[in-house]
Amino acid sequence: MNRRLLSPLLFAVCLTLGATAVRGQEADVSPTPTPIPTPAPTPAVEAEPAPPPVAPGQPAAPPAVQTAPLSGATPPVAPAPPATPAPARPVATPTPAPPARIVEPGVLAILQAPSDNPFGIAAQVPASLPPKLSFVDATVNAAEYVSVRVDATGKPIGFRLERDPIPSLSGEVQRSLARWTFEPARGASGPVETWASLRLDLTVEIDAPRSVQNSIVLVTPSTAIPRPFPWPADDVWLESRKGGASLEGTVPLESVDTPPMPKKTPWNVNSYKGPFSAKFWVRVKSNGVLEKAIPLEASDPVLVGYLRRAMSSWAFRPAQANGAPIDSWNELSLSGQVAYSVDLKQIASLRKSLAGS
Repeated sequence: MNRRLLSPLLFAVCLTLGATAVRGQEADVSPTPTPIPTPAPTPAVEAEPAPPPVAPGQPAAPPAVQTAPLSGATPPVAPAPPATPAPARPVATPTPAPPARIVEPGVLAILQAPSDNPFGIAAQVPASLPPKLSFVDATVNAAEYVSVRVDATGKPIGFRLERDPIPSLSGEVQRSLARWTFEPARGASGPVETWASLRLDLTVEIDAPRSVQNSIVLVTPSTAIPRPFPWPADDVWLESRKGGASLEGTVPLESVDTPPMPKKTPWNVNSYKGPFSAKFWVRVKSNGVLEKAIPLEASDPVLVGYLRRAMSSWAFRPAQANGAPIDSWNELSLSGQVAYSVDLKQIASLRKSLAGS
């Protein structure tokens, strides 16, 4: 009986003594971690010693600070940690950027025209014409472009001289056109009213001008630069016409199936005799030869080519500077009486509107 009671009592005493010993050991343990000494750097690279084991209950020591190696030593390269793939994200539709706005005003370059004429020169002796100007009879070809309004019966009821090489005869040309008759233009529904486009091929016989008066003036740095005579080549002029216009309720020429065709074409424009005038800028070489002739004015454009050929045979006296002949630009004016006869050789009906272009 006593032995049975003693055993549990002894077991309880042992548990009490063991708990007291454990609490004593925990009170003696310092909470401050023990620092790990860092080895002094040496020229040779050595592997770091493994850290000492940490006693149970002690926190882990901080990692040692890596110092820079001495010059000449190659620092070890730590392997890169394996890349962790980023989680897939939904692809967003890009939003277009708004249009940029110009917040500053544009800069406009303002150029100033030269005060002096670049073609002008200073010469003590200007160029001069020969004592007698030579002209000859000649035959030239010219084209007159006209627009004729033709009604659905084929009657011409309107005229426009679109490009007239002989304005001195424009009245006679219109009187002749008024007597013409046409086959009317036709569309899907039958005859229609439209503007016909015609090219009249002319042959002009020019008699040598008479009583010609002339003047030639040196172009100096103070001479104003004039505008050239607006008379381009026929193909250049025709290409510049827009076409396709519908005027005054008519059908555009490009829209009809067949254009108006002339039937009867009496021509009363036979001859002209009267005054003429023309003005050119001419470049005279130091040897007296005419190098260039730029038309500035002409009473009849048909005379431009004729007068250019005539001037190319003239022997000019060149301008002089410091006693030596020089090249020079000059303004040449001509006027007098001229006569020419005109013959209508051919009529071409065009498929491009000239009226209203």
